[in-house]
Amino acid sequence: MNLIEQINRDSLAKNKNQSIKKMAMNANLKRVGSIILIFMVMTSMSAWSSGKFGVQKKDVHIFILMGQSNMAGYGELLPQDTVPLNKVWMLRGWTNKGAEFTWHQAKHPIHNRLGSDQFGLAGAFAKKYLEKHPEVEVAFIPVAYGGAEISSLNKGTDVYADALNKAIWAKEQGIVKGILWHQGESDTVTPEKSKDYSERMKQLILDVRSDLKIDNLPFVLGNLAEFYGTGPDHDAPERVKSINRVKSSLRNMPNLLPNVAFVESKGLKARQHHMVHFNRESLIIFGQRYANAFFKLQSN
Repeated sequence: MNLIEQINRDSLAKNKNQSIKKMAMNANLKRVGSIILIFMVMTSMSAWSSGKFGVQKKDVHIFILMGQSNMAGYGELLPQDTVPLNKVWMLRGWTNKGAEFTWHQAKHPIHNRLGSDQFGLAGAFAKKYLEKHPEVEVAFIPVAYGGAEISSLNKGTDVYADALNKAIWAKEQGIVKGILWHQGESDTVTPEKSKDYSERMKQLILDVRSDLKIDNLPFVLGNLAEFYGTGPDHDAPERVKSINRVKSSLRNMPNLLPNVAFVESKGLKARQHHMVHFNRESLIIFGQRYANAFFKLQSN
């Protein structure tokens, strides 16, 4: 073998070794990159599903939204409602479907149980709350159910179990600060339902506090609309009596149990001719009133 052949042979061997080393290095880099990517994805998923809000647990203030359609939201949705609310979160997932609970940045509709869920009062509540507590993040557990009477929401029902499971899960990541409640329209259908309402409402509050092990958990109860019972669908004398009976039960609840607030619906307007649901502007005002009522409970 002459000198040129030896040089070429040595050069080929050297290039081959360099190629092998380069391939090994690339493989290692890919492996490291994959590990980093998997770690990032897992971290992201953990933050998304387990609720790592970027603040301490004590600064994640959780509110459970309970009731029927006026809490779920029946106000008109506008294009800007698709913009996520800063520092506000909403829980997704269903107990009876075996779905994992996950936090999402809140935007309307905050409820997603029924196709009728639209703009609700929770966003306005959160905005007012954050004005007073800018250091925290607000997290909603939306479990209101349009059209439901209180017997479909209390202990022993699937809706109650779903609310409880979500609240217990969320308690590991934040502080359950209170319940925002608006419901009662469906309990005005018969005199019997309206007569039972006060005791059922009282028992539901006691059950939630007991099951969550928060003895004085605040409950903020909103009144039925002033206009409810004035439209042709609900203005029969017996129906109006039932409506007034439920309104009186809600208004009197702070006299029966501690740490319960009542929110007036005076001056709020209806969305449509059925005269049941609040319009968008009224839900904003109502949400602010709920926040002020909660602040008053805190100060007492």
